[in-house]
Amino acid sequence: MIVERKNVLRQKIGHLKIKNYKFERVGNFKFLGVTLHEDNNYQIHLQERIKKCKQNILYVTEIF
Repeated sequence: MIVERKNVLRQKIGHLKIKNYKFERVGNFKFLGVTLHEDNNYQIHLQERIKKCKQNILYVTEIF
């Protein structure tokens, strides 16, 4: 995945090769619990966090 400040690289690059390592281009991935997207959009990550919070609130209210 190529993350950049401005969307200059709109063309699809198949793989990134550094020395003997080949990295596949993906649309998004999870790193340290944060879902990163190639267009730098945090909306999906925020929706996942809200969903998990709601699940935890429901779980806690069922206990009490």
